[in-house]
Amino acid sequence: MSGEQSKKSGEYGETLAEAFLKAIGWHQDLKALTIPCTDDKHIGVGGNPRKTHGDDRVFIYNNPFYESRTDIVHVSVKNNIGGYPEKNGEIRSTIKDFVLEANEIIACARYDTTIYDLSTAFSSRKRHEHSSLLIWTSSHNDSFDRDVLDVCASIRGLDEACTHNVYLVDGARIHFILTALDHARREQDAIYRFYFPDTGLVNKSDERHGRFLPLELVVADMLPLKVVTRDSEQLHLYVRQLFDKEACTRAIALALSLTGGWGRAVRIGFPDYNPAQHAGIAAEAKLPFDSREVDISAFCYVRSNLNALENT
Repeated sequence: MSGEQSKKSGEYGETLAEAFLKAIGWHQDLKALTIPCTDDKHIGVGGNPRKTHGDDRVFIYNNPFYESRTDIVHVSVKNNIGGYPEKNGEIRSTIKDFVLEANEIIACARYDTTIYDLSTAFSSRKRHEHSSLLIWTSSHNDSFDRDVLDVCASIRGLDEACTHNVYLVDGARIHFILTALDHARREQDAIYRFYFPDTGLVNKSDERHGRFLPLELVVADMLPLKVVTRDSEQLHLYVRQLFDKEACTRAIALALSLTGGWGRAVRIGFPDYNPAQHAGIAAEAKLPFDSREVDISAFCYVRSNLNALENT
């Protein structure tokens, strides 16, 4: 890739990442930070020890799942202008390099005075947890929504070399979250907030919903939203799984456990739910929960003309 192509690829990646982060409520304008390197084992271009690390973005928030913890997330953005690599081996090798780079940023950022001052200004809690969100996008039509995480299970040597938590988001996960939020925004006369499941590790009086999506839910295969209408409070659970009876039953059980009794309606979203084909199966999936005084229904969160059937 030429220097001009590399520059363009980086710019496209920044644009894609910024749109995604804005959608999930990560609005803080803390980006393009320079972190002094404190480890002479960190090697830069040309084989020389690094003097600094480039921190693309930083997002700081008080974790809604742990009462005494503030999360400092270092966001690394990568993009392939020509699409993700075709070969699994190349994908694994590339991800390993990205993860190790992100790990080094965290290792040095923990001792950086600028990061410390930012967290202090944020009125942070007692415990600081540094982690990384690695956003790897493709700006090619053929692979912008490709799932590359499935090939990452067997990356040799990564567990030993990576000592900090690095979470990866690819095109498929971004597509899932943005598609779900697009559906939520189409709901008439409703306000949605990201819902934070109760872990039992926080003060019960704390709000269980908010305007940003915590890192734990960014990388989850579900997206819970608290939806408030003029008549009721509902839980909408978007799942990243194709519809079948077993998946529907599991999702209903999970949704009911998440509400803790506040929701009078639970809606389960699948990417392929079709009432003309699946209504009977969905009714069977609801039978184990027949005694619950909750309105339970399934829907498709991918926009199509079939969405109209959900109201029949």
